[in-house]
Amino acid sequence: MDVQERATQSLEADARRASLVGGLRATRDGLDVIFDPAARRWVLGSGASCDVVVADPYVSAMHCVIERRAGGSLHVRDARSRNGTVIDGNRVEAAELRVGSLLSLGRTTFVALGTTPEAEPSALEQLRGHDPALRATIDLALRAAPRDCSVLVVGETGTGKDLLARILHESSRRAAGNFVPVNCGGIPRELIGSELFGHEKGAFTGAHTETDGLFVRAHGGTLFLDEIGELPLDQQPHLLRALENRTVRRVGSSVERSVDVRIIAATNRLEQPGAQTSKLRLDLYHRLATVVLVMPPLRERVCDIVELVEYMMGTLATHHGTKSVSERAWRALAAYPWPGNVRELRQAVERAVTLGGDELQPEDFLPELRLPTAVPRLLVGLDGQTSYQQVLRGAMEQALAMHGTIRAAAAHLGMPKSTFADRARAWGLLPRGRVRLPRGPR
Repeated sequence: MDVQERATQSLEADARRASLVGGLRATRDGLDVIFDPAARRWVLGSGASCDVVVADPYVSAMHCVIERRAGGSLHVRDARSRNGTVIDGNRVEAAELRVGSLLSLGRTTFVALGTTPEAEPSALEQLRGHDPALRATIDLALRAAPRDCSVLVVGETGTGKDLLARILHESSRRAAGNFVPVNCGGIPRELIGSELFGHEKGAFTGAHTETDGLFVRAHGGTLFLDEIGELPLDQQPHLLRALENRTVRRVGSSVERSVDVRIIAATNRLEQPGAQTSKLRLDLYHRLATVVLVMPPLRERVCDIVELVEYMMGTLATHHGTKSVSERAWRALAAYPWPGNVRELRQAVERAVTLGGDELQPEDFLPELRLPTAVPRLLVGLDGQTSYQQVLRGAMEQALAMHGTIRAAAAHLGMPKSTFADRARAWGLLPRGRVRLPRGPR
């Protein structure tokens, strides 16, 4: 544990709200105890084996434990000490430690120091990939973002529909407002109205206080209705009225309340709206689908796998160190169909980095993952090429076979035709004698 002498830290009210606890300062001698941001638990006491040793005869050998919870907050738990653990003058068994709080053990008092958490990457930075279909979807989303229109995002589970919704929010005039996500399939049927629109006290059994719904919480921001198709058909007209009038009424109330909210909805499949098998009413579809964005599945974005895996491994390197991926593993990752899409890939990478060695093998990512006996044509590359080049070469070869001309193949992959031609020529993908780009119509 690092102990450093520092100047007194300002503990203004705004700093208390915006910061997380990053360490302690002894009020008697001004020495700081700085917490490792990667650690989850610290033992404080007078015993030599404690993480923070407090030289005070009134402090027990193992006096209290500080634990980091989800979101970065720190919680103090007394370890059956002789003289108790005190926060801001109150003896506690367990309590959250906030920036500026006074933590007293025996006759030693610490003040909790704040640290500003690192800013999370934007949704646009997190949605990685250069697949032409994905980039076209992102470009359309960026054009739609400032327009404040309703958007329907369609894509299989795990493709990143939530990230695309956040891109729309962060790129809009509502970026400073709340982004309120809700999984429509996770709301009990009898509580749908209460969750979306709020309820009055006594409106139903268990409604002990009046409560605002998700529409009101998203006022001035964006409401993201994930898996909108899971909302029961007989409940969808209530949502339609709120979208039409931008007003909501709490359950048990007769008062309409205006809301300023942008609606983004998502579904994992979209049958013909209004058809007998459709999970979405036709009138609700027309209200939501001013712009429809389609997220491609990972199996159609094979060229993005290298970039995605390297990005995910980079985010885990702080805790697990830098690791490499074997050629066998790259080939297996590209050959696997990824039914759970990017979400499944992320879980596989976390598993491999956590349990695998310095060079990750196919079985490190998924226990059942095995390299097929016949390697797909897409993955066949030249000796000495990097994995990304192997995948790119296969994609170019397929595009040429499918479209016949350099111009059309380059357009399909979203590459400049001159770059496509240079690489195709260098890798021997062009027929002999074909040295010039095809000319378009005059």
